[in-house]
Amino acid sequence: LIFLTWKTLEKMIHLSSQDNFLCKLSHQLLLDTHSLKTVLLDLPSIGSQVLRKAPASYTKIVVKGMTRAEMILKVVMAPHEPPVVFVDNYIKLLADGNPETFQKILELKGLKRSEQSSMLELFRQRLPTPPSGADGGPSLSFSTPTPEQESSRIRKLEKLIKKRL
Repeated sequence: LIFLTWKTLEKMIHLSSQDNFLCKLSHQLLLDTHSLKTVLLDLPSIGSQVLRKAPASYTKIVVKGMTRAEMILKVVMAPHEPPVVFVDNYIKLLADGNPETFQKILELKGLKRSEQSSMLELFRQRLPTPPSGADGGPSLSFSTPTPEQESSRIRKLEKLIKKRL
């Protein structure tokens, strides 16, 4: 779903570079994402005679994935001026310390390469540092899941849905 969100935004940005258009598009995608999340959460009970709650693991996966998509859209909709506020907002909403992900957001916003460079530098400066004395323990690395991990999650969702139908 996040991949589709990225690709849809990229295609639409190439169609029009107007900021107002991008903001309206992002807003509509945010509304659609929320609607999709609602449908996905209701999916296990659709067509069932008995109204029962979706399994907690299914709900957790749907909420986590769709919330991330919603946060991406909120960051894309946010103004990039002043840069410090934009960077802090990105770190707060997405909790992603990966510079490549941040650069993709900047590209989605249609920023020029020169603007992207200064924003990336600011992003690196504003990242929270891991606590001192951490000996190879868990660090603040918020990389996106690998395709294998995403595929595994999707398979788990499919199995849960098949069990309920």
